[in-house]
Amino acid sequence: MDSETSLSFRRALGTFATGVAVITAEDQAGALGLTVNSFTSVSLEPPLVLWCLGDESDRRHVFHTAERFAVNVLATEDQAHSERFAFGACRLAPDEIERGPEGAPMLAGAMTRFECVTHDRIQMGDHVIIVGRVVAFDSRPGDGLLYFRGRYGRPVGD
Repeated sequence: MDSETSLSFRRALGTFATGVAVITAEDQAGALGLTVNSFTSVSLEPPLVLWCLGDESDRRHVFHTAERFAVNVLATEDQAHSERFAFGACRLAPDEIERGPEGAPMLAGAMTRFECVTHDRIQMGDHVIIVGRVVAFDSRPGDGLLYFRGRYGRPVGD
């Protein structure tokens, strides 16, 4: 696909509003975060979720090999976390981490958190699909942070 068509395709995909999550995992140097909007449920039995990791990600080496990770769904007030882990500073400070039952680093204060053990990795195009088996989760009330056409938003009404 040429660059103009690729950009048009990306803009067309952006018309699908998504939630925003930060995936957390760790290497020997500590916990890292990565903002994604490719998170979705797969199965209730067994409880499976997936997200997509770009082959060109500067954090691919950690997330592609992680045996456990957490999906941290962001609330509207967490936009700064989304921006921070999308670009640049990707390490979590010790006071930003809580541990799940399996030991995965989770973002303290996230609206919803799913602790996962890696179930499968599937190379597809220029991304790897990472499927996780959910081993624990928690959730608090709040409005989820949305992303639509390259901009942040919030749900309207109930």
